[in-house]
Parts: sequence; structure tokens; C-alpha cells
Amino acid sequence: MDSSAQPPGSVVGYVRAMTGQLITVSGGALQAAYLHGSAVLGGWVPGRSDVDMLFVTADGIGGGVVERMGQALCEAAGRCPGRELECSVVTVAQAGRPAPPWPFVLHVAAGPGKPGRMVHSGSRSPGDADLLMRYAVCRTAGWPVCGPPAGELIGVVPRRVILDHLAGQLAWGIEHASEAYAVLNACRALIYLTDGKIVSKIAGGEAVLGRGTGPAEVIQRALGQQRGAEPDQPPAAGAVGFVLATAAALRSAAGEHAG
Repeated sequence: MDSSAQPPGSVVGYVRAMTGQLITVSGGALQAAYLHGSAVLGGWVPGRSDVDMLFVTADGIGGGVVERMGQALCEAAGRCPGRELECSVVTVAQAGRPAPPWPFVLHVAAGPGKPGRMVHSGSRSPGDADLLMRYAVCRTAGWPVCGPPAGELIGVVPRRVILDHLAGQLAWGIEHASEAYAVLNACRALIYLTDGKIVSKIAGGEAVLGRGTGPAEVIQRALGQQRGAEPDQPPAAGAVGFVLATAAALRSAAGEHAG
């Protein structure tokens, strides 16, 4: 993480207005709101990066309030200054004791000109495993739009769990995502493995490139794609090999922690 990085002004104004609306429609049930992802990790690319938010509400929140919050978030997504708004709503108890199956109240993903996807808890699964990384990023670098520092509300996710999850993400990226996504996630996973730091995709790629611990041509190409200087493409053979080798290293380290 680049701890000196400040969120872009356009993002700050957007999330403050959205959070104010949620405080109103929730009747004061909203306890905290944290901006995370590339906007706080220093890897923000206008038009290509998402605005990532985690909202924490009081326990026992009612279904009507959840529905109003979801509608407000879908409406706010149309004004998102990034590619998409992706956010989760969890309760104080869920955030304070993060554990499988990673329960949540609401998840919304939508962007300008894109139909909103609003998922309520239990409508598809009892939880969302991606929440564990949202918790970890917020504890490390979450920018509090309202509420206390994230470490006061969000519990610790064990390193072994993070390593195992990152390995799974890399395998998914090879099959379903672009080369930039797969390669740069592998780079940032390597930085977490060696340094215990959570960084942006771009920072991870630059760090691994500078250390010479990954294939330079593959990483340079992925950085160009992430910045919009080169067209997106599926992972090429060299990228696949690098990502799979990184996933294997992560699983090995996770196994050592489990032992």
C-alpha cells in the first residue's frame, strides 16, 4: 500500500454524497462506510477502476431498510466516477467476527449505463467469500467516509485464509478474466506472500517487475493493458504459467500455516 496516497477528489465527493443518502434512508442504522480498493491503494485509473465500498450497519436491520439502501445504491451507481460501483453491506456482528461462510446483508454492483445487480443475503448463497479480502483491505487501508477506523469494527482475517483465497482467485482469473487482471493479481499476491502487504494491481506489478521476480515482458504488457495503453486480451501462455506458479506458491504457504 502507498500510505501517502489520497483518494481521488471525484471519488471522495461521490462516496460522501452516497453515504449521506444511505444514512438518511437507513434511519441512522448505518454505522460506518469505508472506501477501499484502487482508490485508496494508489492504483486508480479513471474509467477502468471500480469504486469499492464496504458499509457496516447496526445488527438486526430490517428488510425494508435493506431494500431502501439497495435502491439508493443502485441509483448512486449511475453517477459512479469509475467503471462500476461495487459494494457490500454487512452488520457490526458480521464485520467484527469475520468467518466462513462470510455472511452479508446486501451486495450491489452497477455502473453508469449498466443495470444494477442487487443480491440479498441468502438469495444465492449463505455468504460471499470475496468479503474476506474486503475486510483485509479495509483493515489495512480503508478510508473511513464515516465511522471509526476500520480496525475498530472489522476483525482480523487469518493470513492462511487470505493466502488460500488469493490462490483461488488466480485460478479463477485464468479461466474468466483478462490477462491484466490475472497477471497483476498474481503480482500483488506475491507481494502479500513475501511482504505481508496489500497493494494495488499496478503497485504489485511495478514491485515484482522491479525485483525481477516475474516475467518482465508479461508484466509490462499487463501494466499497459491495465492503464489502457494496450488492448485487453486473454491470458497468453507465459501469463498462464506465471499465474499458476504463483497460485501454487500461495497454496504451499497456506498449507505451512495450517500445519
